[in-house]
Amino acid sequence: MISFIPIVSLALLPMVAGHGYVQQIEVGSSSYIEAWNPYKDPQKNPPVNKITRIFKDNGPVTDGLFTTDAITCNIGRDGTNNIPVNTTAAIPAGSTIKFLWTDWQSDHPGPIMTYLASCAGKCEKFSGSTGNVWVKIDQAGYDASQSVPWASKRLPTQNSTWTVTLPSKIAPGEYILRHEILGLQRTNTNGSLAQFYPSCNQITITGSGTTNLPTGIALPGVYQPDDTKSIFLEYRDISATNPYTPPGGPVWGDNGWST
Repeated sequence: MISFIPIVSLALLPMVAGHGYVQQIEVGSSSYIEAWNPYKDPQKNPPVNKITRIFKDNGPVTDGLFTTDAITCNIGRDGTNNIPVNTTAAIPAGSTIKFLWTDWQSDHPGPIMTYLASCAGKCEKFSGSTGNVWVKIDQAGYDASQSVPWASKRLPTQNSTWTVTLPSKIAPGEYILRHEILGLQRTNTNGSLAQFYPSCNQITITGSGTTNLPTGIALPGVYQPDDTKSIFLEYRDISATNPYTPPGGPVWGDNGWST
């Protein structure tokens, strides 16, 4: 288990235009957890010990891969996906968590979703690529009442950050916190070029809660190439009168499932 690390700055690496990843996680208002940096961390010796499941770069999981285990926690390194790490970060139930993305200035309209999966023990021994283990705890898609309706396009107006709250009644234990953007800018009803940007971070939720996660969805499994409701559609057709539903099912929280 690791502790939170105070940071001095949020200096960013130069990014390929249009891509990005979660570089840090802020818990509360003063504690920061450094996430995996695919451009600096692989060269470090001794190897770094971070809570993020390792991914190869700042690119997306696209067609041909999002129905494989690459969608679980992003495309791994050396041809292997979704490799557990051997550490977690302790976070109290009910905490506010802010995901700090690399400079997200690209035109990637789409939803932002966050899931939890119980590791049913140690996350270093848990895959997450099989079974209905992923429970959505937060999502935002298209909100016509906002000045910038698409959730992912609001990131630049929020310093490339997104905030969620952990359920306050959840039972303590080790979990994977999976945060994801789906870019719809190049999709259509013919089924091409969906762009998923998932990030998986191993955490230990602390507290006195007694509520276990319900049955969720499978990743891979729930995202399918014939989904013309949530994945393969013309995003310009979405409006207040033609609403959008993100993939992955409803949101679960302290009051149960949302409608």
